[in-house]
Amino acid sequence: MSLWILGDSNDGAVLDAYPRNGPEGWRYLESHRLSPEFPTDAVMGFSPSFPDRRKVYDFVTSILDIRIVSERVRRIVLELAPDDVEFLPVTLVDHQREVISREHFIMNVLNWREVIDLERSDVRMGAILKREIDRVRKLVLKDNLEAGGPKVFRPMHLRVNTMIDESVHAALAGSDLTGCSFFPANGWNGKGT
Repeated sequence: MSLWILGDSNDGAVLDAYPRNGPEGWRYLESHRLSPEFPTDAVMGFSPSFPDRRKVYDFVTSILDIRIVSERVRRIVLELAPDDVEFLPVTLVDHQREVISREHFIMNVLNWREVIDLERSDVRMGAILKREIDRVRKLVLKDNLEAGGPKVFRPMHLRVNTMIDESVHAALAGSDLTGCSFFPANGWNGKGT
């Protein structure tokens, strides 16, 4: 069974603030449904720290450890993993607060999975959150991971990342999506997301 790290670093627009009047930022990393309390008029603006970055891709770069994706991505993921993710609609605005897209979503991952072999991985655990990985030099997955379970999930001990199984990877990679990258999870060096 192969698993992949989903990356969204690209040369496009950068988002650096959660929508106002929505859940606090840390709650997006807890893998709970947020739609009941998510604002219906959620707006995310391009970061003023990156004034020249204006392109909008299917995956929009975020420094918030969340994934902002297009309607195209939403359709693919919902077809393959409808119970693994909820999509929270956001309006994207540029640096001048002009609407750029009404077809993007925060991809809120709802599942965890224990897949990392902490003994064999070369990682540094966090100083404050001692059960969370702070730095990855080489990620090693557990042997004999069982098929089944969530297809899109946050790996236990590395909740700032999103992993996908081979079926979701094949569908996303084969759809000419923009702004995304995929890294084999086993052996990943922590770079490129």
